[in-house]
Amino acid sequence: MNITETSNGAIAIVAIEGRLDALSAPELRNNRSVIDPEKTVVLNLEKLDFMNSTGLGAIVGALNQKLQPDFGIVLSCMNDDVRSVFEITNVQKLFHIFDDTAAAVEFATTRQGAHT
Repeated sequence: MNITETSNGAIAIVAIEGRLDALSAPELRNNRSVIDPEKTVVLNLEKLDFMNSTGLGAIVGALNQKLQPDFGIVLSCMNDDVRSVFEITNVQKLFHIFDDTAAAVEFATTRQGAHT
C-alpha cells in the first residue's frame, strides 16, 4: 500500500493506493493526519484495489478517534468492490461518501467551518 498526503487548508487529503489489509492497515492507523483527533481527513480511495475487514476496521478506528466523528473522516472515489465492503457490513452509514474528492473536500471545509 502507498499513502500520499496533501492538504487543502485545514483538510488533509489522504490517498490510499493498493491493498488495505492486515499487512498494510498499521500504516494507515499510524498516519499522522488520520490519528490526529482535530484533523479532518478526506480519504481518497480511488486507487484502492482491495480492502478486507481489517482495512475496514482501520478506517472505522480512525473515525472513532476524531473529535467530530460526523465529518472527521470523509470518503471519496470508492470503486464498486470497496463500496461493497462498506455496504455488506452496513458501515457506509457512518461516513459521508462522495464520488469525487473535490466535493468531499468542499463538504469537509463547510462542516469544519461550522464547528470552529
